[in-house]
Amino acid sequence: MASRVPVATMIIMRVLVIIFIASAAVVKAEPTVRFQTSMGVIEINLRPDVAPIHVENFLKYVNDGDYNNSFIHRSIAGFIVQGGGFTFINQFFDYVPVDPAIVNEFSLSNVRGTVAMAKVGSDPNSATSQWFINLADNAANLDAQNGGFTVFGEVIEGMDVVDAIAALPIVNFGSPIGSALPMRNMPFATPIDWGNHLVMINRADQKGFFIPMLPNLFYGFLAVFILLIGNRFRKINN
Repeated sequence: MASRVPVATMIIMRVLVIIFIASAAVVKAEPTVRFQTSMGVIEINLRPDVAPIHVENFLKYVNDGDYNNSFIHRSIAGFIVQGGGFTFINQFFDYVPVDPAIVNEFSLSNVRGTVAMAKVGSDPNSATSQWFINLADNAANLDAQNGGFTVFGEVIEGMDVVDAIAALPIVNFGSPIGSALPMRNMPFATPIDWGNHLVMINRADQKGFFIPMLPNLFYGFLAVFILLIGNRFRKINN
């Protein structure tokens, strides 16, 4: 005769299974992104726990290869270095392909070493591809303006590389790249070999994994499914 499992035990087991699966489903690992630049490696630890939409957005650009062959186009000493806006491939400048803008998720302060998304002025929900690294504690400025600039990661390797980029001379390239383009190996000769002077991001790669949040409705269906399966097993045992 098959042994019977008490009803109370079955209920507890089902609840524990639901909790375990739900907990596993919402686990958000902290993936990293590694930039191979012409001045060294910069590795960024991402924070999906505080800015999941920004992390998912950033990783889409990374995994689509959009940041490969891009370059740092803005450097302001004591403030920020910025990238994610333009590429330089086969002697041609172009824009990084832009996906739809995302909703602001301001939470963490813009302190030294943190990474945040750039936005259009007076529009908190306008971040797309461009990102920046804070060279100093910019909380008093960037946390308060335009809804707060959303920090979604921090540099865990290569802050010395970031500082070296910030120490480079800058040139006014004109629109749309701007007036604060950092340049290596100055002065440059004519004709200009831009690839020898730009701070290139040759490749961007994701390390680790990221599990997007599942909707609450999923857990409702999951609970019903487990209860139904449990009832079926109980009938078989009876």
